[in-house]
Amino acid sequence: MKAISTTISAYGLLLKVRELIALLGVLIALALVALPIARVFAEDQAGLKLSLRDAVSMAERNNETLLMAIEDEKMARGAVREAWAGALPSITLQGTYQSNFKKPVFFLGPGDSGRIEIGGDLETQGALRLDQVLYAFGRLGSAIKFAGIYKSIASLGVENARSEVIFAAQEAYYRVLLVQKVAGIQRESLRLTRSHLDQVDQKYKQGTASRFERLRAEVEVKNREPAVIQAENNLALSIQDLKRVLGIDDGQAPVLTDSLTYSPTEIAEDDAVAEALVRRPEMLSLRLNVEGKRKLLKIEKAGMFPILSLYGQVQLQGQSERNRPLGSFEERNRVISSSAGLALSMPIFDGLRTLGRVRQARAGLRRSEYEMEQARKGIRLEVIKAVQDLESLKREYESQAATVGLAEETYKIAETRFRSGISTQLELSDAGTALDYARTMFAETLYRHNVAAAHLDRALGRTIPRVTDGEQER
Repeated sequence: MKAISTTISAYGLLLKVRELIALLGVLIALALVALPIARVFAEDQAGLKLSLRDAVSMAERNNETLLMAIEDEKMARGAVREAWAGALPSITLQGTYQSNFKKPVFFLGPGDSGRIEIGGDLETQGALRLDQVLYAFGRLGSAIKFAGIYKSIASLGVENARSEVIFAAQEAYYRVLLVQKVAGIQRESLRLTRSHLDQVDQKYKQGTASRFERLRAEVEVKNREPAVIQAENNLALSIQDLKRVLGIDDGQAPVLTDSLTYSPTEIAEDDAVAEALVRRPEMLSLRLNVEGKRKLLKIEKAGMFPILSLYGQVQLQGQSERNRPLGSFEERNRVISSSAGLALSMPIFDGLRTLGRVRQARAGLRRSEYEMEQARKGIRLEVIKAVQDLESLKREYESQAATVGLAEETYKIAETRFRSGISTQLELSDAGTALDYARTMFAETLYRHNVAAAHLDRALGRTIPRVTDGEQER
């Protein structure tokens, strides 16, 4: 009996071990399934890591303005092919299968005896025709060149749209960085004021600080809290605006990996203006527009001259009785003829339509020349202002950097004096406010400098985003 009892106990223990092994296997399987889910969740919580260059690339892929410009370029390519069609031969095939319920007649004289029916009950006609323009006094060549110019203008339109999209993406990215910095300054300020409140509270309990000082520290904390809330709201709005510019879905939360940096740009005004006039897509487009208007004027003038063309034709004719539907296709009932020749079309009078078009084209040419000159002056002014703004911000940056250094040193002295008990909470609060203001102004100067540098790139016709590893913000 003891042996049997021992055997049963051993068997029960074995079952428990098997259950534990099975349970352990289930837990391991659940862990393997949950691990990638947790990793995905963690990545989603971390958000989409986004550098400035990534942001620009994303905007180029998703921005509707740029995508519309690309479609305009595709339309222009189709116009080029259409223009080439005038220089290539035209081949047409025509055919008819006709039933004559009452045949036409040919009159030889008055009376029924003078009428002769012509044709058959069923008639078949077919023709293959080729037309080729030989000379059109510049119409075709100018039309092809005009279409090519139109395509080039559309391509420059894509570059101009890309430049605008890049600048918009950079500006939105820099704005988020600025608001993040300001929010960080406000949060740090709130943390310090709360720390100071704890210090004053300890002094108050020890009897070394008055109730007024404790209340003043509490008021300082309350005064800092709305600024933090406002900064957080501004940050959320700026992120939403960045997502709009980049075409990011609402579910994604971008995490910016770059920071506001200072990288001085040295360029002479004359050099900048010269570069802009050579590289700006708008300027290049206007030059091409003037050239295109010249071609259009030449096309309209050619409307006063003849067109010489070559043609060739092969024609099939067949007839049969009504009881033989396919008889007209039989060899004995059909005739094949062919012809070729030269055709000259000479305009004599078109109601002065061509003259009116020539005058419109000439006026359009002059207008495009005025537009190009106006744009040249506007670009020159824009570039000079961009260079001067950047130079002004350089001096402002140097001044703000020095101000932040002084404010930091002042705050450290005030904090030391406060801890030593030789200054009041009011003095420390004033020093903290001055430091917050100096840091905020420094961050805004960095933001405006980066935006000004991006604006200068756009004004110069540069479409590559500026990404530098310059001096980091404080």
